[in-house]
Amino acid sequence: MICPLHKSEERKASRAIGVCGSCLREMGTIPEQVVERHRRNRQHHGLVPSVPSDGDVVCLDCGHHCRMTEGQRGYCNLREVKDGRVVHRFSGKAVVSWYFDPIPTNCVADWVCGVEEELRTRRGLKNLAVFYGSCNSNCLFCQNSSYRTMMAKGKPLMSARELASVADEHTTCVCYFGGDPACNPKHSLRVSEILREEWDLRVCYETNGNISGKWLDPILKAVQKSDGTLKVDLKAITPTIYTALTGVSNATVLSNFKKAARKSDHSEGANLVASVLLVPGYIDVEEVALLCRFIADCDTRIPTALLGFQPGFLMSDLPRTSRAHAEAALEVAKAAGLE
Repeated sequence: MICPLHKSEERKASRAIGVCGSCLREMGTIPEQVVERHRRNRQHHGLVPSVPSDGDVVCLDCGHHCRMTEGQRGYCNLREVKDGRVVHRFSGKAVVSWYFDPIPTNCVADWVCGVEEELRTRRGLKNLAVFYGSCNSNCLFCQNSSYRTMMAKGKPLMSARELASVADEHTTCVCYFGGDPACNPKHSLRVSEILREEWDLRVCYETNGNISGKWLDPILKAVQKSDGTLKVDLKAITPTIYTALTGVSNATVLSNFKKAARKSDHSEGANLVASVLLVPGYIDVEEVALLCRFIADCDTRIPTALLGFQPGFLMSDLPRTSRAHAEAALEVAKAAGLE
């Protein structure tokens, strides 16, 4: 659809949000109909409608730090309050599935990954792709919406040992995604520990970056020690655009990215990688410029991937990213100083 507030300029907007990114940038608050759209969508899938914030019991396992009351579940649907404390609903197991991807695969960081060197001497290499069935975002354009069913049903379940046992001598790396691994930091780190002990492989995360401060350093160390990558999908800089698209705040995401950049030595390799999804009507050239200046302020050497948008989920009414959009985004990324 065309944004109703910019009809003369024909700016694209999705019916799921109702206005374009330019309008959202000018707004100080999120339109109530957008907030309600997120609530209804999560309730439709049997999930907690919004981040709990009224309780006295705080969960420290993801960036939301849900404040829950007795018997209440967190936004991740994995934890709840019993007898005044936060407990894991599945006794430490994760709602997770997995599959193998032959190398080279469609990794966000494939262009800066050292696995290409291994391919020259080893054949039949594969990636262990770990899909966590929980997420602490509610993206209206979600590319992997099947996690919601897993999240609501609480299955399939696997312990860290069970998941690690599927790897073999041809497994060169593990990549956690989903959903989002930010909801399962302890489980993913334990899987990584076992895999490193047995196979000495690379550890990678594809995440929205909404990781608890309690777990950011351990995750970053696991990535750096294994020569893997922490791939952060920044989505948007403008708070209103970010929240309209995802239903949550980006404050912790941006803070975590800055911390990770300070602790990453980009002269030695690419352990931190940024990605930007070019959502038509929302992540326009102006928003890309803001994102890329933010990344460059952290470190101009941080590899940054500009990704094409595939219409889906509640934003299937938008078009794919156009060539003109992609080329303009590349130009502003270069202008921001990114190497």
